[in-house]
Amino acid sequence: METLMFTARIMRKRPLRSLLTILQMGLGVWIVAIILSLNFQATGTLEGVNQSLGDSLAKISVSQYEEFSDGGMMVSSTSNLRFSDLARLEESAYIESSFIVQNQWERNIVVEGVAYRVLNPAEATADYARAMGLELVEGQFFTVADQKQGSKVVLLAEVIANQLFPNQSALGQIIQLGDYGESLVDYEVIGVYKVQSPLLEFFVPQANLIFPLGAAQPAWTAREGYELLYQEIFIKAKPNQVYEAVADARVLLADRSMDEMEVQGEYFRDSTRFFSEQIRMVTLFLGAFAFISILISAIGILSIMLVSVVERTKEIGLRKALGASKGVVIRQILNESFVFSALGGLSGLLAAYFTADVLINLLVQEITYPKLTDLGGLHPLAAVISFGVAVAMGQVFGFYPALQGAKMPPVEALRDS
Repeated sequence: METLMFTARIMRKRPLRSLLTILQMGLGVWIVAIILSLNFQATGTLEGVNQSLGDSLAKISVSQYEEFSDGGMMVSSTSNLRFSDLARLEESAYIESSFIVQNQWERNIVVEGVAYRVLNPAEATADYARAMGLELVEGQFFTVADQKQGSKVVLLAEVIANQLFPNQSALGQIIQLGDYGESLVDYEVIGVYKVQSPLLEFFVPQANLIFPLGAAQPAWTAREGYELLYQEIFIKAKPNQVYEAVADARVLLADRSMDEMEVQGEYFRDSTRFFSEQIRMVTLFLGAFAFISILISAIGILSIMLVSVVERTKEIGLRKALGASKGVVIRQILNESFVFSALGGLSGLLAAYFTADVLINLLVQEITYPKLTDLGGLHPLAAVISFGVAVAMGQVFGFYPALQGAKMPPVEALRDS
């Protein structure tokens, strides 16, 4: 308390210099807190997705990998998988479920006479929701029976439901879909779901509307003997058995290979590595600037404490003449350094608290992945680390002025003053 009161008197005597020192340290802490929060929030989002699907989700396709001498790779694939392959895949002891999801670019729908254009509609099989852990806001997902019967039902993403049916439930509502040039067809809304993490888009198509597979296809595809071909089938393996599941899938569907293309497997965890690398690169790059910023701030502490020691030569000499030891003088000056660095740290954290949410989302969208939003604001661990670094740097850079003050002979200090 004595140190706080003494430092407060110094700040009142020299308010501008003290304020600039605190703001300089605050700026460094603000930058460090933002960069660390970016890393922790993005990494946490990535780990959350990987924990739920990273060890179990894979994609099966008939494809060919061609490597180039410069290290590049080209993947060629073809549509040669069938709906009947789902049952074959589920014969594996390692595969919990399998599903098909077919994403389309856009579809025109009509609701109460008003036409809308909706991006990313999709058709899926009944196991899609369970395998992907789709969270329903209301209603239910369609069943295997709905899929077999081609029931005219649809699920809406929550954001789409709120726009089409504001302030009311979407369940039981009717949307009309143009059937590829044919007359409008009525579809009943049976469920509303939350859109999943945009990170899934690296691997699984994300949809704003979901129909049963085949329900929204043109009528001619339902003629007898016609079988639709698909480019990929997704499998949900039993926990930590995704590699065994893919190996089984390659054997079970080996007859789908054609020409030089073979049945191949891709893993969801691999698809997120690019984003993880981007976040790591951004953190390292911006972290270097953040470290320089807080280093400059600490040098500011060093400067003001050196000046303070010179200005207080008489006081230090008097203290030592009255019996104060070197340790007492060092602690006194280090305590003052602590007050400046702590105040700077708190001001930086206050700024980070109010700006982190906007800045983190802006950095991620501009530098890494535009669709990834709402990562969160100031991370608690980032706040603790950045504040701790500020205080530690203040103590380190305040030690030299403290040592210089402690080494002053009392008689010379009083004479010099």
